[in-house]
Amino acid sequence: MRFGRKRFWLAAALSVVLAAALAACGSNGKSPPSEDSKSSASKDTQLKPVTLKILFPGDPPANWDEVKAEMEKRMAGTLNVKLNAVFIPWSDVRQKRQVALSSAEDYDLIWDNDPAQNIAAGLYEPLDDLIGRYGPDIQAVRSPELMEANKVNGKLYAVPLEVNFIRPWTFVIRQDIREKLGVKPIASYQELIDFMYLVKEKVPDITPYIPNGTEHIGLKLAGMLDPSANLAGVLSYPGLYTKGNDGKIYNLFDDPDPAIMSSFEQNHKLYQDGVLAKDALTLRNSEFAKGKAAVSTFNDFGINLSTRTALEKAVPGAKAEAFTLYKPDMKLSSTYKAGNFIAVPVVSRNKERAVQFLNWLNRKDNYDLLAYGIQGKNWEDAGEGLYKPSQDQPYAGIPFAWGWNSKLDRIDASLPEDVIALNKWERDPGNFTPDILTGFTFDPSPVANEAAQLANAGSEYYDPFVMGVTDPKEGLAKFKEAAYDNVKKVQAEVQKQLDAYLAAKKK
Repeated sequence: MRFGRKRFWLAAALSVVLAAALAACGSNGKSPPSEDSKSSASKDTQLKPVTLKILFPGDPPANWDEVKAEMEKRMAGTLNVKLNAVFIPWSDVRQKRQVALSSAEDYDLIWDNDPAQNIAAGLYEPLDDLIGRYGPDIQAVRSPELMEANKVNGKLYAVPLEVNFIRPWTFVIRQDIREKLGVKPIASYQELIDFMYLVKEKVPDITPYIPNGTEHIGLKLAGMLDPSANLAGVLSYPGLYTKGNDGKIYNLFDDPDPAIMSSFEQNHKLYQDGVLAKDALTLRNSEFAKGKAAVSTFNDFGINLSTRTALEKAVPGAKAEAFTLYKPDMKLSSTYKAGNFIAVPVVSRNKERAVQFLNWLNRKDNYDLLAYGIQGKNWEDAGEGLYKPSQDQPYAGIPFAWGWNSKLDRIDASLPEDVIALNKWERDPGNFTPDILTGFTFDPSPVANEAAQLANAGSEYYDPFVMGVTDPKEGLAKFKEAAYDNVKKVQAEVQKQLDAYLAAKKK
């Protein structure tokens, strides 16, 4: 008995020595540091100081330094995280993100809006185990539908950042011009068209319509004019679309859907009649806030404070209102696919701390800070799920890039009641049925060259006829001549992978 106890203590001592040695020899951040391993993500016990380098799109928000300082202050003595936030202009972010990943630059977190290719290339760390150990709050504020639908081959490689289970979309209208012209509130798409023609006739110093690019004026519009058709573009591949929730991939050359072509033809008529902006290919919805458009389109329900404020400054007395084709009683399907993600590169030396930090962000008080700024200065609490942004010092945070979730995100209480209702509707996964594509992620690597060539051809030939600049039949013919082979190859590969995915689900 005494001999056995001696052997026990000897083994225990050797175990401690071995554990310490292994902890000191972690390879490339994949073996967790011992102090981080002992820490609990939910308790935030004190850890050694670490600086996390994070890639963000766009420009830093106003008052970013103040918000960043407050975040670091809250983490001092617990997570002990400092933030090295690198903001890259939207025009360059895709290219520079790929350069950073391919050159193994020392980022710890990277925003990505389309991570499939980087996942396929093995550039992002699988997160299931790390979130299982250090991310209870990451999981708690996201629905099971969202978490499952954004896995790839059963694994989660990036935290999905989303508040909506459909992509909101709104026409924004100059309310003051509508009222001046004696037009009643817009209630249908035809009434909107009529209003734009009246603006052209009566208010010639303003452009009637500047949509925000092909996303809004193309397949999105065609699908919204007939929701039962379930029309949708296939990822970012011009010329490919789905319909009827039948699991088939279609192309506009072989199957020019009448509803889609009719929408394109109407866009061309608007352009010919001088209703749609002459420079529609290059102008975006930022022109509306400058007072240069009577109608534009936004990915929101309602009108955000920054747009309202900018418009009122640009045009004293101007007012804006929203009109959407969405209704809360619509029976729509959803893929539950996120539009933004935050990922941990495999080269990060701080993988555990990066996930612990994301977990910290996904707690109510911390999320409020990153999304809305300093409470009492930039915003006020307006009740459960609502906030009131400061008119004088609003904080236009970027929660979509590192924390977005529907359970903590607040809705602007100053929006009209019907708009608040629409926002609540789109954030409830139970209001939608799963689309047949739910959970499917396309790996573009087998057709990477064809996809790149298709993107280039799309910019040159597809975008002009979608935006109404060229006749849709003539434009489609030119696009077919330039891109038919690439469209067919990408279509075949998407269909092949989708068929395999659907077959596996049936097993």
